[in-house]
Amino acid sequence: MWKSVRHLRCSCQGRQSKFLQSNALYQASRGGNQAFPARCFFPPRFAFDTMKTVQRTFSFVSIFLFFFVAPAHPQTPIKHPADGKPPLTESAVWNPSADVLAGIRTKCDGGDPTPIENCFLDEMKSAGASPEAVAFAKSLASSGVIYLRAFRKVARVDVAYIQYAFRANELEGVLLVNGDPSPIDVDDESQYPTAELQKYPPYAAIANKYPNVSIWPADRTNPQLPKLDATGWGSQSFQVNYILRDGCHACAQIGTATFAFPFDDHGKFQGARVSSVVPAARQIDSSGTGGFETAGVEKIEVLAGKEFSITLVANHTTGYSWRLATALDPATLKEVSSTYTERKSDANEVGAPGEEVWTFGTVAQGTVPLVFEYVRPFEKDAKPVRTSKFLVVIE
Repeated sequence: MWKSVRHLRCSCQGRQSKFLQSNALYQASRGGNQAFPARCFFPPRFAFDTMKTVQRTFSFVSIFLFFFVAPAHPQTPIKHPADGKPPLTESAVWNPSADVLAGIRTKCDGGDPTPIENCFLDEMKSAGASPEAVAFAKSLASSGVIYLRAFRKVARVDVAYIQYAFRANELEGVLLVNGDPSPIDVDDESQYPTAELQKYPPYAAIANKYPNVSIWPADRTNPQLPKLDATGWGSQSFQVNYILRDGCHACAQIGTATFAFPFDDHGKFQGARVSSVVPAARQIDSSGTGGFETAGVEKIEVLAGKEFSITLVANHTTGYSWRLATALDPATLKEVSSTYTERKSDANEVGAPGEEVWTFGTVAQGTVPLVFEYVRPFEKDAKPVRTSKFLVVIE
């Protein structure tokens, strides 16, 4: 039957190709005498060569996609800290109301540390805290009674904002989590770059003038801090701010420091480093109605892109506070924050004076005069009872 197949040539789509025609085959398959329709087929050898070409092309495309395209859009794997535990997420956040927290403190405060910690964990469960929140608090029980109040997703290493339930001061803290190791407490003195800091010229000058200089946490409540410096190659560096004081927690601020907490592209901590140390500007005592003396204006020299702080003595119990006399030019200098801390030498002292700390960020080179006025905001058109001036030179 196959011998009746005749091989002819025809032009198929502009190319010379063979086709097969067999009336005998067609009639046998169709059961009639219908004419076999003329069709063009690629001969077996040509089809085999074409298939090999397609296979080679597909293999080349696959290799190209694997080596060149795939790395440009990598999938982010689920992160697991070096200890093998699941990564910390926002599911561990717990934000009790003030009344609930006060009730827990009243119930749990009064025993030795171990019962207090166990009591707090039990009360967290009763107050509706998630299992993740309870587990996180339990994991830090050796450092005190702590819970996670906020979580900031960053990249490979994230930021956890914690609250100390029974502390009198420094209630907030910041942990760097999901890296190696995890967590890292940015206010753990063992993490400070002490050796490098002591050799850092600006700090050495402060320490020479103030032998009792001490390091204290700066703002730990701002959800945008610490700032992140990313290289674009997977590594991260968190810029953490600190306050330098002349000894105790309530002592005068004498400067600020910033430490970098770098992590490589695998999330491994590289050790803290000194980023900057800036001495606090000395306040010009200009109390009274006589204003200030121009000759006594403090000159502040700072590099562009850096921050500095000015400390002003104040007493908010009198209704007075400091304000800027004129608006800042954001192209040169911008206000970052202003905080007030009351000084208490006696726990029962009421109406004690305190200090306002104004922090500014420099943007571009220039000279900026800063004028502060001590006023009662609710007294309209009232003249300031004090004025303080500073001259900021941005280099």
